[in-house]
Amino acid sequence: MLQKPVKPYKVAIFHQGCVPVYRRGFYVRLSETSKNDYVVFHGKPPSNTSLQVAQPPFPFANVEVGTVELRLKKALLIWQRAVSRFASGRFDGVVIGHEFKFLSSFAILALAKLRRRPVFWWGFGYRKAYGSWDEGGKPPLKDRIALWAADKLACWGDGYLAYTEKGRDHLLSIGVPADRIQVVRNTIDVEEQIALAEAVAGSDDADIRAEFGLRPNADVLLYVGRLVPRKEVDSLVRFAVANRDVDGRPVDVLVIGDGEERAKLEALAGDAPNIRFAGAIDPSDIRIAKAMKLSRAVVIPGYLGLAINHAFAHGRPIVTRKHEFHSPEIEYLTEGEDSLLIPGDEAAFHQGLKTFLASPQEQARLAANAMDQRETLRMDYMVRAYDDFISRVVSKADAR
Repeated sequence: MLQKPVKPYKVAIFHQGCVPVYRRGFYVRLSETSKNDYVVFHGKPPSNTSLQVAQPPFPFANVEVGTVELRLKKALLIWQRAVSRFASGRFDGVVIGHEFKFLSSFAILALAKLRRRPVFWWGFGYRKAYGSWDEGGKPPLKDRIALWAADKLACWGDGYLAYTEKGRDHLLSIGVPADRIQVVRNTIDVEEQIALAEAVAGSDDADIRAEFGLRPNADVLLYVGRLVPRKEVDSLVRFAVANRDVDGRPVDVLVIGDGEERAKLEALAGDAPNIRFAGAIDPSDIRIAKAMKLSRAVVIPGYLGLAINHAFAHGRPIVTRKHEFHSPEIEYLTEGEDSLLIPGDEAAFHQGLKTFLASPQEQARLAANAMDQRETLRMDYMVRAYDDFISRVVSKADAR
């Protein structure tokens, strides 16, 4: 652990309103290695998300705060009871999630600006027009306004912690100076996942199948993530119902996760013997590593994000549909090398899955390349990039 300086910078973090399980490892590593003092403000997750939330106590500096939610038609607005805590905290800088629903973040932004303390946005670097995906065609007016407002907001920051290179490119295109942008390569605790993969490497596959209720010798397709409409898990369930075997080999689908769609998906699966719902499992639980070991691929038909990092950490390829609405982590994939991005409609996607399952050689090639990619996604890089950038910007502000 690095020695703390006499006067480290004190930085508040307001991001996502809670501590998701996939972000817990990042905050732990940041607190262990940084010379700065980071304080994470968190509370209940927004009610319009199904984030799997890590539970306190946490081994990093944190402040648990209450929230008030207000619904305006389909929009959700949130006030975190954290403004007074921030105002009295003598912070040297603040990191804020680049989104609109946290009204309290605007009060914190104003306070930081009045005190001439650096404000860092943390996010994609751009906003996606999901309305055009849901409705097809041109983004609706509310999405076009939100896209414009997100760009304006990004320009007000003293720094931007962008998930990936695409975010940096967009920020540059709207006039954010290059020295105010840092790409952090958003990731999970890949090092932890590699250790879990190594721990189950010698496990007997038959025992794992029995643990999850899977059929002997079945080729297993794994889904890991939230059960929400945008993930399109129903497409994978329909595939399994219609294809209990492919090319003479049994096929099982294992779904790990929970969310608003679970009851609907279980009803859709009916009594199909080749579909199993395991519920939500913490990423640090060795059961997920066992499921990864057994699977041929991680399959997410719809919106895809950090599941890429999770799959690659275990040397498993990704299979998804090809569209423009994936999360920024889609940049980590090399199409046709460590993943399959299948174009077309659901029928084409199902045919692509059948082709994949019928070729053990293709499965092995993609898995080997996915294993190689995991080395580029380790958390150590994200922690260093994040911390070094904040230190540099705050130091410049402090010298003024």
